[in-house]
Amino acid sequence: MEIKLNLIPEGKKNEIAQSGRLRRILRWETSLASLAGVFFALILSLNYLLQINLDVQSSETESGQNKVRYERISELDDNFKEINAKVSFNESIQRDQLYWTNAFEKLNAAMPDGISVVKMANKNYKFFLAGTADTRDILVAMKASFSQEPCFTDVKLPLSSLVSRENVDFQIEFDIKEECVKKNK
Repeated sequence: MEIKLNLIPEGKKNEIAQSGRLRRILRWETSLASLAGVFFALILSLNYLLQINLDVQSSETESGQNKVRYERISELDDNFKEINAKVSFNESIQRDQLYWTNAFEKLNAAMPDGISVVKMANKNYKFFLAGTADTRDILVAMKASFSQEPCFTDVKLPLSSLVSRENVDFQIEFDIKEECVKKNK
C-alpha cells in the first residue's frame, strides 16, 4: 500500500491549481485562436474564389455586351454597304441619264425663222430632222448654223433638198456630242 503524503502548503497548492487552470485556459485560447485563424483563412480563400468567379462573370457579361455591340456595328455596317450600293447605282443611272432638253435648246437656238420641222428622230446620238423651209437660203443658213454649233457634228444636208427655191422639203442629219446631252455637275 502506498501512502501519499501531501506536504505542500495550502498556498502552494492553490498556486499549482491556478497554474494548471491557466495552462488549460491558454491551451483553450490557442485552440480557439488556431480555429479562428483557420476560419479566417477559409473565409479569405472563399472571398478570393468568389472574386475570381465575379471577374469571370463580369468578363463574360462584358464580352456578351461587346458581342451585342459588335453585332449592332456589323448590322450598321451591312446597312451602310447596302445604302452605298443603292447610292452608287443611282449615281450610275444619273451619270448615264441623257438630258435631251440641252440638245433641244441648242437646236432651237441654231434654227432660223422660216423652218418648219415635221419629223424628228434620233438613234443614240444621231439626229434626223425632216421638214419644210420657206426658201433655199434659209435652209443653207440652218445648215451653216448647225455646222457652227459645237454640240453638232457631221451635219449632212443632201443636195436633193436644195433643188427647189421656195417651200423646200428637206432632210438633215447630224450627230450630237455626248457631253452636250449629259448633265454637267
